[in-house]
Amino acid sequence: LIFGKLALWLALVLGGMLAWQYANLYRLQRWLRFRSHEDPPDLSGVWGDVIALVGRIYRRKQFHKRRVRQLLRELRRLTAALPDGVVLLSKRREILWFNRAAASLLGLRRKLDFGMPIANLVRDPAFANYLEGAGGGPGVIVRLHDRGAERCLALILVTAGAQQLLLARDVTRELGVLEMR
Repeated sequence: LIFGKLALWLALVLGGMLAWQYANLYRLQRWLRFRSHEDPPDLSGVWGDVIALVGRIYRRKQFHKRRVRQLLRELRRLTAALPDGVVLLSKRREILWFNRAAASLLGLRRKLDFGMPIANLVRDPAFANYLEGAGGGPGVIVRLHDRGAERCLALILVTAGAQQLLLARDVTRELGVLEMR
């Protein structure tokens, strides 16, 4: 009876193995979806190897994510301590980020000026020509009138890939000394 229905027994065994594989796949999928709340399933064989590999990749990703977050915090702390203004610009020269020194030197406002083109905020023909030439070189000196006082800023555009960095430095005192000399 057993050997006479070989195809039926083979189909039942293969169906059982397929159901077991599907159950393991379901447990893996559930763990991947709710990984932060559930422990990994205890599976043996190839499924256990896959779960161990995914767990290792996830832990590595979490480590690198924490490291990048820490480096970003350090970078913000360092740029906040710089006496020079730093403005991060997009490819289209829109403001993505700036430090406090850049806010005070260029008169930038946190909530209003993000996403604005820098040429709209620093209105000077020499600066516009400098931007059209794609920056680089020694930079440009811009005279800004702020509350009746004139300030001179040295602006340098540094291109790094798709983003650009605008460095602003107050050179009013240095230019005053040169004029006196």
